[in-house]
Amino acid sequence: MFVSSLRLVNFRSYCDATASFGAGLNVVVGQNAAGKTNLLEGAWFALRGSSPRTRREEKLITWGERFTRVELELDGPAAGPQAVEVAYAPGQGKRARWNGVEVASQDDLRGRTQVFIFVPESLLLVKGSPARRRAHLDAFAAALDPQYAAAARELQTALRQRNAQLLAVRNGAPVTSLDPWDVQFTRAAAELGRRRRDVVGELRGRFAAAAAGLAPEGNNFTLELVSQLAGVGYDDGALLDELRARRPGETGRGLSLFGPHRDDLKFLEVDVATGLDGVEVADAAEATVPAATIVGPACEPIDLPRGGRDLRLFGSQGEQRAAVLALLLAEQELATARTGEKGTLFLDDVMSELDGARRRLLVRQLTFAGQAIITTTDRHYFTEDELDQATVIELPLTGSLAAGAVAPTTDAAGPAPPRVDAL
Repeated sequence: MFVSSLRLVNFRSYCDATASFGAGLNVVVGQNAAGKTNLLEGAWFALRGSSPRTRREEKLITWGERFTRVELELDGPAAGPQAVEVAYAPGQGKRARWNGVEVASQDDLRGRTQVFIFVPESLLLVKGSPARRRAHLDAFAAALDPQYAAAARELQTALRQRNAQLLAVRNGAPVTSLDPWDVQFTRAAAELGRRRRDVVGELRGRFAAAAAGLAPEGNNFTLELVSQLAGVGYDDGALLDELRARRPGETGRGLSLFGPHRDDLKFLEVDVATGLDGVEVADAAEATVPAATIVGPACEPIDLPRGGRDLRLFGSQGEQRAAVLALLLAEQELATARTGEKGTLFLDDVMSELDGARRRLLVRQLTFAGQAIITTTDRHYFTEDELDQATVIELPLTGSLAAGAVAPTTDAAGPAPPRVDAL
């Protein structure tokens, strides 16, 4: 399936604008503030029911308007044309329709397509907190596997209940009152931990191949899960014993300090000869991984640290950007293997901080990635041959607002529309 058209009504800088796309590479060209990021955000909102940039959905509404609506059409040889509509108005909430039929939930909407996005905030997948990386991994896996989604929900429920009981024990409840909550949490934590480990295992080789394809120097990269559960072998019984041994400390804090809710994901450059395949990062300090050597132009040879060079701490901006792109390509490949369909890649301003060699390597990978919609301020980031093979969309679209302009309205203070689907 690929996105064939998109209509944005009162969405960010768009009053009422429509764009059409091709099945392969699409290049959206526009100056700063022309609405490039907003265009991709609108498509994502239609397919995921949320924004990759903000949790405050009222920010998506054009200033001075009372609602927003996004209409998107998909096409493909298997299912044929599909129509998606998502609308939102403050005080009325959000409604979504698929081919005119109301979608029951956001999880239902997300499970119908596989799509992947890079926006400037996506760099926080490498540079940001472990919580952001866990959330990204869980959102990807949950959209792909309903059982993973159920395991993630069960863990959140069990974690809240166990934390509440830890606080109760700290305030005087008997320690034995934790027993049933420990069992419930153990079951949920081990299940999600194993599923998360398996997903990262399936992504690792794909990520390494995609990252190598974006590294003109021939460097070697890998993706590793850092999990406390690796130390107990993801085993229910061993995890339960660990929780009971940690009760004094956890009771004093009123928090569960051990489990998959503390997992992290590392993007690593590793020794080209050995990598870290099959070695959990939790055990990497004990692994006998020979150090690689980097030779600087005027420095002594530099050894890669055992366990690899963490791109969060030591990667350049270009390397971090390439790592996020490699992760998205790996996720797309895994989703294709599971579902048989290539999901669309939405890539916002990915060329600006890549050198010329990496740009050519990325475009080469995108030619085999199904549909990709990529925005840029400068069409010269692409060769003429690449542009000849692509669908080029020039911004601003008809129906866009100029930078800083306010949408025309006849009654900005009037009542909100009676129904979201009537917008």
